[in-house]
Amino acid sequence: MASPRLSVRHHDPNFVEGVQSALDSLRTLAPNWDGYGAPAIDSAVIEAAKSLIAKLPENLVCQPRVVPTSNGTLQQEWHAGPKSLELEFESPFSIRYLQWHPEQGIEEEDSFPVTSVETAVDLIRWFLTSGAGE
Repeated sequence: MASPRLSVRHHDPNFVEGVQSALDSLRTLAPNWDGYGAPAIDSAVIEAAKSLIAKLPENLVCQPRVVPTSNGTLQQEWHAGPKSLELEFESPFSIRYLQWHPEQGIEEEDSFPVTSVETAVDLIRWFLTSGAGE
């Protein structure tokens, strides 16, 4: 499924509420929500993602796409043209990320603690820099 184009703005008073609402909607997924035996999304992972979103600076308002994963976790994704950023909340304590921009030769994966808001901010700022709207 293709991701919708993102609207990158410098101020959105409903950013936190909108993302947290999307995260809360994952609570309604019952076990086997994908038809292949996926577990329900871990509520502790949802809370960790909500907590991180609430701690982001107000000027980082590029809405992510909130996606459930088949292993009971969730991912926040930003895609614009060839540039992508994915933050997978692997557990209530750890985020695995993918930074990808093939035209600039960028493909990096790593993990960081959910409590490292600065790392998340740096990654989102990277996404918002030149090339996000190509």
